[in-house]
Amino acid sequence: MEPFILLFIITIVAAILIKKASKPRYLKIAEMTTLPPELGVNENLRLEKRVQKLETSLPSEFKERLKRRYLSENPKATEAYFEACFYELKRFFIMCSLLNNVPMFSKKVDAIWHEMLMYTKEYEKFSSDLCGEHIHHAPNDTVTPDPNGRAWFDLLYAKLFVFTEFTPVAWGTFFQNPLHPGLLEELRTLSVEDLSRRYFRENADEDTVHALLTEIKNEIERFTKENDPYKGLKLTPNAIDSAPILAGAMLYYSYHHFDEYESHMGKLNPANNYYSGDSTACGSSCRNDNHDSGCSSDGGSSCGSSCGGGCGSS
Repeated sequence: MEPFILLFIITIVAAILIKKASKPRYLKIAEMTTLPPELGVNENLRLEKRVQKLETSLPSEFKERLKRRYLSENPKATEAYFEACFYELKRFFIMCSLLNNVPMFSKKVDAIWHEMLMYTKEYEKFSSDLCGEHIHHAPNDTVTPDPNGRAWFDLLYAKLFVFTEFTPVAWGTFFQNPLHPGLLEELRTLSVEDLSRRYFRENADEDTVHALLTEIKNEIERFTKENDPYKGLKLTPNAIDSAPILAGAMLYYSYHHFDEYESHMGKLNPANNYYSGDSTACGSSCRNDNHDSGCSSDGGSSCGSSCGGGCGSS
């Protein structure tokens, strides 16, 4: 009898180990990711009040109902995975509360956004509390590549938030696309006030927008006078603390080597395609539909595009 019991135990343990080993990598990364407090916002940008406003706009009861619904409809998902995706969705909403338009570049994060929309009254109250109006989601009927919008998203995300291990899992590879020359010229030559009116919401935190744009403008100005500060530099593949360096390199190589951007960024971080990304977008930010975002077609920024259900695989 004892050999049978031992064999039974070994079989059970082996089954557990096999199941654990076969768990998709994105679930494993979600479980090992530590989510920074206060959404990991850049302390220099004075976003604490905005983060607190978002958290109070999302009551714990609403989140728990949302989690139960999501997990029941996605049985392969784990609580840790939901928490990691929901964390990134909250970061997305912070961006929505600052910018005129924010395309959604994550299929994983967008799936939870869709579930939120099912709770009509709760979602409407959340949108109103955070933005003062409805946070729109575009219909799922078209897919449009948006590399310029993705580059602008990447730069702002990197300036606003600290990366976690789950960030590239949620959003795909960052910094694959250069900033459009038209947008770079605007960032270099327009005043902070003009840029704020063009790309940011009227009720966005003025101090945050000013600090963010001033930092970007100063960086571009410095790069116009510098030789390549990234030449010969090698980053640790997929290291999350490499994001600020890559964001700077994105600005530099977009400005000086637009046509050879991919080659230069590839030398800096040759493993940056570890997580496959995409530049297709879906969804839209909270905005007044009659408000002109200033994203002119000849400027090439594409920051206002939003296109429904493609949501780029990530």
